[in-house]
Amino acid sequence: MNLSFFIGPILGGFIGLITNGIAIRMLFRPLKAVKIFGKTLPFTPGLIPKEKPRIAKSLGDVVANNLLNQEVIKNGLLSPEMDAKITVAINGLIAKKSTSEDTLQDLLFSFSGEDPGKKAIDDVTNKVVSFSYDRMIKMELGPLLSEIAITEIINNLQGSMFAMLINDNLINSAKVKMSEIIERMVIEKGKDVLANIVKKERNSLLNKKLCDLYTENKDRLPQLISWLLQTYHQLIEKNIGTLIHALDLSQLVENQINSYDVLTFEKMIFEIMRKELNAIVLLGGLLGCLMGLIMSFV
Repeated sequence: MNLSFFIGPILGGFIGLITNGIAIRMLFRPLKAVKIFGKTLPFTPGLIPKEKPRIAKSLGDVVANNLLNQEVIKNGLLSPEMDAKITVAINGLIAKKSTSEDTLQDLLFSFSGEDPGKKAIDDVTNKVVSFSYDRMIKMELGPLLSEIAITEIINNLQGSMFAMLINDNLINSAKVKMSEIIERMVIEKGKDVLANIVKKERNSLLNKKLCDLYTENKDRLPQLISWLLQTYHQLIEKNIGTLIHALDLSQLVENQINSYDVLTFEKMIFEIMRKELNAIVLLGGLLGCLMGLIMSFV
């Protein structure tokens, strides 16, 4: 057997392995430009260190526009699987707190902290009062209540000596005057009255023990969970665009990649693509071996 027949394939395979291995390493190395006599050598620094800002921006755009765009994130957050996870979490929390002596306010503060919790409670209270006050103003309670009041007064006076004094002019005049008084009272005092009522009911609710709330409302828990899921869906549908815009995934990914040094970035890529990169090296060896084999016949 002529051993020289095997020299070509062996050398070709060896050269293929070495060249592909060097080519892959040159993606990252050298880390900095190499200069001789003031001239930068070609292919220095490596492709990744040289193009890192551009790669970071491109990856950020791909992630934000294709992998994790608004539609993908919204579908994930509103998927049946996510609903199931939320339901399990709510049921778990309810089961855990169903015998607790803590109050609803204690539960809220455990999630948010005391100061943020108090601010959130005040914000919600103010919004409820403002919304209710605006609705009350639009209802035009003056004419409505004056009509009811005058009708009740007339009915109570029927059969008395004052009934003969009542006529249409007196009734209309009384309605107008009472309507004005009621409207003025609603505008001047309505918000304070509503605030007192809302705060009283709020404090009563917040100071209830969780075990008592569970006992009083356990039959309505399915409706409560359904309402929470519906509210969650509405919040996501309404605010997902604003949330994605504020998060700016593209810039977030770009900044994160740029924060890595080249060695860390190299390690990450090799951990992800180790098998594929090794396959490229082996493929180079195989192609070199084949070329050497062909050259042996030439």
